[in-house]
Amino acid sequence: MNTRFLISTFFGAGVWLICSVAAANWDTGACPQPYTGPAPCFETEINGNTYHFNGGGGHAHDWHGLPAAEGGGGFEFSRDNVDFACPSVSSSCNMNLSGEVKKCQDSTGAWRIGIRVGALDLSPGDFLCNFVTMGGFPWYLKETSSVNHCPFEDDCDGFIPYEPGASAYTVSLGIVDLNAPFGPWIEGEHLHGVVFTSGRGATLDLSNKMFFDCDEQETGCSIDGILSLDNAKSLDIY
Repeated sequence: MNTRFLISTFFGAGVWLICSVAAANWDTGACPQPYTGPAPCFETEINGNTYHFNGGGGHAHDWHGLPAAEGGGGFEFSRDNVDFACPSVSSSCNMNLSGEVKKCQDSTGAWRIGIRVGALDLSPGDFLCNFVTMGGFPWYLKETSSVNHCPFEDDCDGFIPYEPGASAYTVSLGIVDLNAPFGPWIEGEHLHGVVFTSGRGATLDLSNKMFFDCDEQETGCSIDGILSLDNAKSLDIY
């Protein structure tokens, strides 16, 4: 039976693992309603202010974190007591992911949605968390229809097909590394069945998800928790 292990910050300190956060601007105001496309329109509300970008001009193919008017940085998704499990070791920790979104057209001209995780903060926990680090950044969300999900990269053809009117997307997430002084526990692996739900209180659902290697074989490790948007009131995709 698997027990559970804690992944957390290195030597107990709050460490951010950061990739470059895009400085693309947002337009003020909400997405036009009713929204008719054809490209997705992203909308966020922060501190009572509403912003959007609709794919025109320099918005398409640019990564977007928080609007510059709200201080920039990434959208943060967090939860206390996220459970991790691998053979022989286990625990829980507080997790905070920071990510960005973008819209782009693939090689056929179809619109897709890109999401990447560029930073991860794990709060100190039990003894193991003092010596464990997580890496592989940036992580990308990718469509699930392909037989082999690897590689996970900044490639529009692999991102999530835009579905007008959809509020939830089921995706894969990778590539994830987890290292300890005595060797790697998770190395070059990814998750299946991650659910991103947009809207007010947007979420990233990692409930009872197994890690897979690039041969699409389960590795025996898992994660369990639903992370919620906590530095914006909403993140919508129309």
